[in-house]
Amino acid sequence: MSTNSGFQFSDYRVVVGIDFGTTYSGAAYGILSAEDVNDINTWPKQSNVRYPKAPTLSLYNGDTKTLAAWGNAARIERNKATAKSNYLWLQQYKLYLDDSLNGVFRPLPGGFKPIEVIADYLREFHDHVLSEMKKGFAQQFDDSRYRYCLTVPAMWSDRSKQAMRDAAILAGLIRENDDQDRLMLISEPEAAAIYCEKTCEQFNMRDGDEFMICDAGGGTVDLIVFSVSLDADGNRRFKESTKGLGKSCGSAFVDKKMRKLLRSKLKSVVDPVPPAALETMMEHFTDSLKPSFDGTEDLFLTVPMSAGLKQHTDESIGLEAGLLTLPVEELSKKVFDPVIQEILGLIYKQKQQTTNLKAIFLVGGFGASQYLHLRISEEFKKHGIQVVIPHRPELAVVRGAVYFGMNPRKVTTRVPRYWYGIDITNTFEEGIDPPEYKIVRPDGSVRCDNRFSVFVRRGEPLDIDSCVTQKYTTFYPRHTQCTFFAASTEEQPRYTLQPGVKKVFDFEIPMPHLPDALPGDTIDLTIKMYFGEVELRVEAIIREQAYRVVCNFNV
Repeated sequence: MSTNSGFQFSDYRVVVGIDFGTTYSGAAYGILSAEDVNDINTWPKQSNVRYPKAPTLSLYNGDTKTLAAWGNAARIERNKATAKSNYLWLQQYKLYLDDSLNGVFRPLPGGFKPIEVIADYLREFHDHVLSEMKKGFAQQFDDSRYRYCLTVPAMWSDRSKQAMRDAAILAGLIRENDDQDRLMLISEPEAAAIYCEKTCEQFNMRDGDEFMICDAGGGTVDLIVFSVSLDADGNRRFKESTKGLGKSCGSAFVDKKMRKLLRSKLKSVVDPVPPAALETMMEHFTDSLKPSFDGTEDLFLTVPMSAGLKQHTDESIGLEAGLLTLPVEELSKKVFDPVIQEILGLIYKQKQQTTNLKAIFLVGGFGASQYLHLRISEEFKKHGIQVVIPHRPELAVVRGAVYFGMNPRKVTTRVPRYWYGIDITNTFEEGIDPPEYKIVRPDGSVRCDNRFSVFVRRGEPLDIDSCVTQKYTTFYPRHTQCTFFAASTEEQPRYTLQPGVKKVFDFEIPMPHLPDALPGDTIDLTIKMYFGEVELRVEAIIREQAYRVVCNFNV
C-alpha cells in the first residue's frame, strides 16, 4: 500500500495511445500543447502495401522459449522454406484474456501463458514505437515523462483489464512502482466515440441525441450507446446511456469460416492443404479480399505454387489454372453472414434500450468492411438511423485513446455491467436462507454467511468520480483483509456463492506504523471505492492519510 502521490497529468507532456488488437495492433501519440495526433505508420518488415498497424503475431523458438520474431517478421520467417521445425506460431492470443471464452480455446502451445506472450509482443512493439517517436518532435521529451492510454474491449471483466495492465507493466511500458495513472485504460468504443466527435463531419449531435459506436475488430465487437450533453461552456460531454454489449464475433471468426471453406473446397484435389499455402491464401483474403467484398461480385483467390495446383483445373470447385473462384452466394452464406447476423443481433439489443438513437458509427478493422456497412444500413435505415464509417475507421480507437489521454473528462458517466459487492454476514431469515449458511455468534445472534452486500447496481449510471465510502473500525496493528465480488445476474444477487457471481479480487489494507498507537487500540478505517472509471480503484484512509490499495485479481 502506497500513499496517494497526487499524480499530475501536466507533468507528462506526451500521451501514447496503444490499441493492442486480436489481429493487428496500432499506436499513436500526441503532445499536450498541441491538438494533433501522430500515427505510427512504419513497421518492421512492412510490405509495399503500407498499413498503419502491425500484425499481432509471434514466432517463438520452441527449444529456448524465446521470441524469435514478431509482427510482419514473424509471418515472413514462418513462411520461409528454411523455417525451423521447432518454431511455435502464436496468434489471436488476446482472446485468451476474455473470461467469456474460458475453455473455448486449447491452451497455448509450449506451455506459454497469455500474459507472458502479450508482454513479449508489447515489449518489442513498444521499443519500435519509441524509436519511431524519437525521429520526430517527441525526441524533445524524456520517455520517462510519457504516459500511456491502452485500449481494452468494453466487454472485458475487471480481471481481464488487470491482466492487460500486468502484461503492459511486464513489457516495460511503465515501472511497477509508477503511479497507476501513468497507464490509463479506456474501452475501445469509448475511445472511438471521442475520435468520431473530433473528426467526423456527420457528427452533428445535439443535446439529448444518442449515437451508437459499433467497434468491430479482429476478435471482439463492442457496442455502447452514448447520449450527448452540453456543459456550461457549450462543450459536448458523453454519457453512457446503455449498458454496453460485446461478443467475440469479430473478423477473426470470418477468417475461421473462410479457412474452413478453403479446406473443404480444395479437399478433392489436395488433402490436407499444405499449411504454408493455406496461410498465403488467408493473407490474401484478409488483406485484400475481405475488406473489398460488397456482396455483389465473386472473388478470385490465387492458389500459391506451394499448394502444388498451379496447372490444375477442377470446374466443380471453381479452380482453373491456379485461380480459385469464390462465388458471392457462397461467401455470403458460409463466411460473412453467420458472423454479421451475430453483430446485427447485438445492435438490435442495444437499440431496444435507446429512445433517441440518431446514428451508428462503424469503427475498427472489420468496421471498414463494405459488406458489413451494407447489411447494417439495410437493417436500420428504415428506422431513420444513419450508418457511418468515419475516416480511417481502423485508427479510430487508437487516435481516440490519445485524445482521451489529453482530456480524460470527456466521458462523464458510465454504466456498470456488473453488480459489485463484498461478502458479509447478515441476519438469518428462516425459510429463505439455506440452513448450511446459518452461523450462531458467541453473543447468540443468528447470522447468514456468504451474503452479497451491494456497492454498485448493474445498469445504474455512475459519474466518473463516483465513490462509495464505508467506515470501519479495526485494531492496531492488525491488517484488514477483504474480498470483492462481481455478478452478471439480471437480478440483484443474494449470496456470493450463487451462480453468476465471481470473486474479482482480494485486497489487504496493511496497518501503517502509528507511533502513538498501542497493540489493541481501535483505529478508524475508511475504504473508498471508485467505480465510474474504466478500472476499479480502491483507497484506504487511516488518520487522514490516503493510501492506494493493491488489488490481487483472481486472474
